Amino acid sequence: MCTGRLDPAIVAIAFKKGLDGLMVVGCHFGECHYVSGNVEAKAKIDVTRRLFKHIGVNEDRLAFRQCSSSEASVFVRLVSEFDALIRSLGPLGGDADRLKPSEIFKKLEAAEAVLAGEKIRWLLGKRTPFLESGNKYGEVFTEHEFNRTIDMIILEETEVQRILRELRKDNQSVKDLAMTLAIPSERVFRYITALKRKNMVELEKVSGRTPIYRVTEQQV
Repeated sequence: MCTGRLDPAIVAIAFKKGLDGLMVVGCHFGECHYVSGNVEAKAKIDVTRRLFKHIGVNEDRLAFRQCSSSEASVFVRLVSEFDALIRSLGPLGGDADRLKPSEIFKKLEAAEAVLAGEKIRWLLGKRTPFLESGNKYGEVFTEHEFNRTIDMIILEETEVQRILRELRKDNQSVKDLAMTLAIPSERVFRYITALKRKNMVELEKVSGRTPIYRVTEQQV
């Protein structure tokens, strides 16, 4: 009924199934029957595009466009232009993307988990208040500041998903994970500590003086 109901995780699932491009068409700003649904939809698409760029998927494969139900010619033009763009980019995992086909679907699986995660959902829910009325301290965010926060969460949550994927393969130490994933040890340790608090990771054993971690059963 409204583009505002779009779940960003579903977008990642669609691309994971082999979609080459997705265009979401909503009504014009100020004309939403649900007040701000189209604004929320664009925010979700913008965040997903930023995540796609981070993982190596060409962000132009995902677009948000606008037209009213009376603008048939505009709709045809938008679809035709987007179709031509996707054809020029080629199949997912091609030259237009920074990843090989064998890698891109693993990255999209991580993207799905990030977009379904509580941090991204919470921040998207707070976008309008943060930009208009501010946080609980009355601090109003600029669009640039909000996007910088989004980029930081994308980086952190993507690295967390990479850690969980490695731990599902084998129990490992912080040092092993840091070397395999090329993430600084102190950052890996911070992620592991947070995952332990959430009962997603637990200590498997201590080998010599080195803690070895594993994912909990609920994460297998």
